[in-house]
Amino acid sequence: MVLLGVIAVLVGVAVLVVEAHITTAGVLGVAGTLATATGVGMILGGAGAAWWVTVPVAAFLAIAGLVTMLIIAREVIVARHQEIRSGPDALVGSKAVVRSWSEREGQVSVAGALWHAELAYGWEDPMPAPGDTVVVAELDGLSVAVRRPHAWEVRPIWKPSSLSL
Repeated sequence: MVLLGVIAVLVGVAVLVVEAHITTAGVLGVAGTLATATGVGMILGGAGAAWWVTVPVAAFLAIAGLVTMLIIAREVIVARHQEIRSGPDALVGSKAVVRSWSEREGQVSVAGALWHAELAYGWEDPMPAPGDTVVVAELDGLSVAVRRPHAWEVRPIWKPSSLSL
């Protein structure tokens, strides 16, 4: 009985590893959790533990594993509904430094790269000068539209003290 329990635990763990690498919407995860809990129960029963010890331990392991699976499933669902903030689209709202400017277009440095920049709608005089900080308002192909930063974007409202962690 102990050998059969060890085999069930090993199969359960193997199925959990497969679930971690191949998404099956939790089907293999539930099966692996139940197989592992059953295997532990079989090991305890085969080792001579009383049923009133074996059953609660196996049930606790099964419930703990299934609750963990539910928490992971909830996090996956939440992550799928979040907006992707990577790639060029993540530049919108970023601070940029003007490198060169002529009339209504120029070059700005943002996120470690030089981008062709144009003035965003509503920009009024004076034109940006090299070294000025601007904010990327929108992305259009390989060009960015820039705007003046708001006061709170240039000077943070809160400054960390030396006692901050």
